[in-house]
Amino acid sequence: MDPQQLRTFVTVARLASFSEAARELGYTQSAVSQQIAALEADLGAALLVRRPVGPTGAGQRLLEHAAPLLVRLEAA
Repeated sequence: MDPQQLRTFVTVARLASFSEAARELGYTQSAVSQQIAALEADLGAALLVRRPVGPTGAGQRLLEHAAPLLVRLEAA
């Protein structure tokens, strides 16, 4: 799992918007979509519902663990 993809996923889920996440992260919307698609392919599960944007069941479970993982990565 790529930490940048995880950060992107958390940002999209928090903002409930691919375009808002792109603005906050300084990416294009296409880049955000590609990162989410790559993360979903890597994990073998859909993580976000696209309209309206929100986490799936699998996405919600990942969100529960994502924040502590990202904090540990930044500390390392």
